[in-house]
Amino acid sequence: MMIKLLTSACILLLFLNVAESSRALAAGGGGNVTWTKRHHDHGGGRASHTHMLFVFGDEFADAGNLATEASLGGYSRTWRYPFGESDAAHGRKPTGRFSDGLVQSDYMAKIMGKRESPPAYNGDGWDGEVVDPSGLNFAVGGAGVMRAPPGAAPAGARVAMLRAQVTQLRDLVSDGLLDDKDFDESVALVAFSGNDYAQVGDADGFEALIPMVVDEVASLVSELLDMGVTKVVVNTLPPFGCTPWLARGSNYTACNGGANDGPAKHNAMLRDRLDGDDDVMVLDVYTVMMDMVAPPAEGSELSARFKERLQPCCESYGGGEDGAYCGDPDGRYWLCDHPEDYFYWDFVNPTQAGWRAVMQMLQGPIMAFLGISQLNHF
Repeated sequence: MMIKLLTSACILLLFLNVAESSRALAAGGGGNVTWTKRHHDHGGGRASHTHMLFVFGDEFADAGNLATEASLGGYSRTWRYPFGESDAAHGRKPTGRFSDGLVQSDYMAKIMGKRESPPAYNGDGWDGEVVDPSGLNFAVGGAGVMRAPPGAAPAGARVAMLRAQVTQLRDLVSDGLLDDKDFDESVALVAFSGNDYAQVGDADGFEALIPMVVDEVASLVSELLDMGVTKVVVNTLPPFGCTPWLARGSNYTACNGGANDGPAKHNAMLRDRLDGDDDVMVLDVYTVMMDMVAPPAEGSELSARFKERLQPCCESYGGGEDGAYCGDPDGRYWLCDHPEDYFYWDFVNPTQAGWRAVMQMLQGPIMAFLGISQLNHF
């Protein structure tokens, strides 16, 4: 089982870093839908390209919310080389994203006709006085739905759990920086990769935690809708067993099948709770990632997109068990020459090319859900 494979070092790494079939996804793309305002009847709609995007979650969506101080060591590594090395849009410099370039929130924004993720709430892109018309990104690497592994975040790291992130949005409304019209046909992305589960020590503990995590996600989704957000997109958990951290046991030749049992159960319960709401989309990240990193079957287009599906492009020496990490200032890591050939950037996060491929597969269903008719290529 996956949980038995999580050493204390793995727990820390999962905290720091920690999808319907492709046929169904292809069938779901395309047409227009009418947006339904469930809780509010706001006057004066915005043009489709100005709809605000509000991002919540963890490292899958963080676009610069972690602190930059070098004294935080590995915790602030996303602000140092080699992070961002493939990101031509930002001068190939690190921007606090957990990747060699763009991440999920950037591609979600592109689908909505924007250039990139909205500015980070604690980042340099927002001055605290005027909210950018594109929205705000509250996601922060290492965040959980309810909590973070004890001791994993050093002082000054300013990790905000998902409820605290939603509260930050509510505070902007209370302070008069956002009003009803700002929520007209707005979208929230909840990109949660599973940090809460890094705390449990066995499969029974994992399964016992699922209802609590799913209940909290459902509660936060309801709170966003009540606040006036028009549509909410919620990730399924990714396949933990296919992350390089757990696939390295097979020398990166196969996923650890048992390690995917927990995420599959979480995702099933999440769908049971949210699928009945027309204003909520459960985004099947799990299946798309599985199809891309599983050993290539005969004629499998998705699994053939990457030369390296399970091995990370940036790999710390000794698997990180000696405290080394991607971007370690002492050089205790190996870096690939061509990140575009790799699905994974580090032990759990996709490369820019990986995120691009995932969101290309999910673009059709997202467009249909949001009522977007113009295909934005990326």
